[in-house]
Order: sequence, then structure tokens, then C-alpha cells
Amino acid sequence: MANEATKDLVRSYYERVVAGGRYDEILRFVGANYVDHNAPPGAPRGAIAVEAHLRGIRNTFPDFAIQIHEVVAEGDWVASRVTATGTHLGAWHGVEPSGKCIALRGINLDRVSDGRIVEHWGEADTLGMLIQMGLDPFKLPK
Repeated sequence: MANEATKDLVRSYYERVVAGGRYDEILRFVGANYVDHNAPPGAPRGAIAVEAHLRGIRNTFPDFAIQIHEVVAEGDWVASRVTATGTHLGAWHGVEPSGKCIALRGINLDRVSDGRIVEHWGEADTLGMLIQMGLDPFKLPK
């Protein structure tokens, strides 16, 4: 897959599925053995894992949106710099809803094979998100 096509695939995935909530399109973008390297050991793989993760985000941030700033591709690898926004209206890992709007900056690294995303790594400013929620990150609920 040429770099532009690979970039377009990943960009479309983030716009349509991640930001747009089009769970019915997951299989169009994600390979059967998709692995999210940020998921805990033993977590499910593939479309089921993607949908569960995205539904969890939507439950926490019902107005979730994502802005893609840059997308860079090299071979099968695609890196994207993004900002996610949303209002914290649902519980998140034991953190009760704050009602606050957050902006979360992040970097994604996805590997594409046979026209599908098969691996994902992501880094996000979670500490900044906790502070925006009004929490003291050193005194989180257990």
C-alpha cells in the first residue's frame, strides 16, 4: 500500500470510527488479529476489542471528538498527532464525572498490513487530562 493510501486509511479510521462512532465500519479498517499494545495483557484482540474500547470512551465523554493535526507514513507505519476533546460526563476508571471539558493531546502509531490496521500504540497526556478533570493526580480514588 502506497504511503498516501496508508495515510488516508488511518485518517479515515480515526475520523469515521474513532471520532464518528461508526462501529459498523470497524471491520473495514481493522484486521482480524488487531493488537492494541496499550491494552492490558490478555485483553481481547480484533474488532471486539476496538468497539469495547471506543464505547468506553463514548460512555465517559459522550461528545468525544478528535482533531488530526499531522499524519506521517513510512512503509506500513503511520504516525498521527491528535487532540481529543470531550466533556467528562461518565465515570472513568473510578473517577466520577466532573462535567468538565477536557482536551487530550496524543500521538498514535499504527501498522497497516493488507489494507487494514493490525497494530496500535498510543501515547497521551493522561496527567493533563486528570488535572483538567479537577483531580489531584497524586490522590486518585482507589
